Amino acid sequence: MIVATATDTAYVELTGVMLASLADKAAGDFEAVYVFCDGVSDADKERLRASYGLPNIVFVDMTDEMVRHFAARPVNHHLSRTAYARILMPLSLSEATGRLFYIDCDTLVNASLAPLASLPMDGFALAAVDDIARQVPERHIKRNRDIGLPDEMRYFNSGVLLIDLEKWRADRVTERTIEFINSRPTLPMMDQDALNGALRGAWLPLDESWNLHRRLEKGVYTDDPSIWREARIVHFIGQVKPNYTDCNHPARDLYFEHRARTPFASVPLKTKFGRKVEKRARRLRRFFGKLKRRVLGA
Repeated sequence: MIVATATDTAYVELTGVMLASLADKAAGDFEAVYVFCDGVSDADKERLRASYGLPNIVFVDMTDEMVRHFAARPVNHHLSRTAYARILMPLSLSEATGRLFYIDCDTLVNASLAPLASLPMDGFALAAVDDIARQVPERHIKRNRDIGLPDEMRYFNSGVLLIDLEKWRADRVTERTIEFINSRPTLPMMDQDALNGALRGAWLPLDESWNLHRRLEKGVYTDDPSIWREARIVHFIGQVKPNYTDCNHPARDLYFEHRARTPFASVPLKTKFGRKVEKRARRLRRFFGKLKRRVLGA
């Protein structure tokens, strides 16, 4: 089994802390970790390497050719084109066999990954965890209807994915997902909608502990804090990540435990104002990136 993630300049610290948790909790459970990078500098790659601290890490730079299928596809204020990288990974890592464990960079590994290597996948190309929207029936139904799925069909969160590489390739999941994207000019949940739309319920549900993600209710988390310590994978969904001053996530202390062992330990936390500045900066980078591609393609 191999592990893969994707990051850009805005998410380097989160990626470093995730890699530190991966090395701490699951070293020896996989052959290598591949980090797909979109515009990440050599200096930041060295920080990521130091955060991980083990030799089996490989950086893969995302090229314009790699993401050309998604150049005109929607992105939003806290998700970038790296969100689409997971769709390409099984083909980009063409020499890899067996299983690929994809994990978002805004997560923490909190347990061994060994059970995933032998988990029966029952002939499915992908295993994942139900999205939190399932707990609110009307939200789940709307999400399915937005992408043309039956109301009752299960819908997974794409932040943590276990992929059978041979089955994925045989079933042409990457190609089918790209076809789905091309048939939908706008996707509310981007790559997540595309994967769910292409697979149409043909995936294996994993226990929630493999991708524990919860939303705020009226500005607070109402869950028992102990569930986060017991989770195998903690996923910090939403705009306010644990390296922001206004984050009140119940697993934030766990984040700082791992952060303390990385080169980001003394980096000042980001502010709400800084988040707004970053949002505008990303919009400008995307605008000029699209403009550049249009000029080069003319």
